[in-house]
Amino acid sequence: MRSTPARPDSTSPLGPSSMLQSEPWERFQTDLGRTTHRLHGPGWDALVVEERSRAGRIWYAPYGPVLQHPAALPDALEALREAARAESVGWLRVEPQLPAPAQTPFGDAVQRQNATAASLVALLRAHGARPAPRDIQPAHTRWVDLTRPPEAILKAMTGTNRNLWRRHRDKGLTLSSSSHPSAADTVIELLHRTAGRKGFTAQTSEYLRTAARSLGPPGSCTAYLSSVDGTVVSALLTYDSPTTRIFAHSGMDAAVRKLRPNQPLIAQALLDAAAQGQSVGDLFGIAPLSRPDHPWTGFSAFKRSFGGADVALGGTWDVPVGRARYAAYRGMRRARDGAVQLRARARTAVSEARGSRASN
Repeated sequence: MRSTPARPDSTSPLGPSSMLQSEPWERFQTDLGRTTHRLHGPGWDALVVEERSRAGRIWYAPYGPVLQHPAALPDALEALREAARAESVGWLRVEPQLPAPAQTPFGDAVQRQNATAASLVALLRAHGARPAPRDIQPAHTRWVDLTRPPEAILKAMTGTNRNLWRRHRDKGLTLSSSSHPSAADTVIELLHRTAGRKGFTAQTSEYLRTAARSLGPPGSCTAYLSSVDGTVVSALLTYDSPTTRIFAHSGMDAAVRKLRPNQPLIAQALLDAAAQGQSVGDLFGIAPLSRPDHPWTGFSAFKRSFGGADVALGGTWDVPVGRARYAAYRGMRRARDGAVQLRARARTAVSEARGSRASN
């Protein structure tokens, strides 16, 4: 099933869902071999990507459905539920958003987004949605205002970041960017090395190369590279809509950590986005200040050093369609999470026992 509605307003300057609900993103998903559906109704629009789990098929709307106003959410959920039921889909996974009105001042847009996220969460709970076991897209992020002159964008950063950008040539760093698909290979290599060093799971090489091929030619994917003597030492991949630059993936060679090549690279990518008319730099994923124990706390402080404001996006929510299948999925998920916790405790116990024997 696939419908093709009129697109929502793509000129909205601060819509966080503009990229992941866009036509280029839909093309990227189909190039990955995934089935997509485009559904809409009065006051809402949704790109839905079909995924599979052991308990059955899932329909996932990344940062969607896109709503003209919060009151459209109940009708959107019911219409999506009915369409999913007709396709024998077990449950929906949604992240509803409202794009900001055109020409909204940055501060007003941030306040509106935070208030909107809270009201949408309340509506989701009231209509039977449940928090997903984990957020697929970040529930909190950091927006940087790119509507200001370059000096104002730099002034909002820490003095350290400004100086690193202004003096990067003195340290032998060369910054470059490219939308050619081959440029993503260097990002992929450094990203996977960084993931192995820091213990997080990165997207696969196939996923990132497909993103570069699908999104690069229309100018929706840009690789930024920082080099020393011709060797790339840090890299990042951005996803771009006409209004927003998302800082999606990055990696760095640990051997050059003292050069701090990431800061001038991110600063340059923000300045370039502003120069080409984008309104927001979305640093894509932070820990809320209310969670100092969050595993993202360290790199969240790094992202905040580029200025901007914290933004709540509401998180990922499950909407059951076939309740038996969804209950089976939650049961399997609990069992799997329990097994993971037991293994972690066992590893900790073994490590502590070894340390105790060594100290004796």
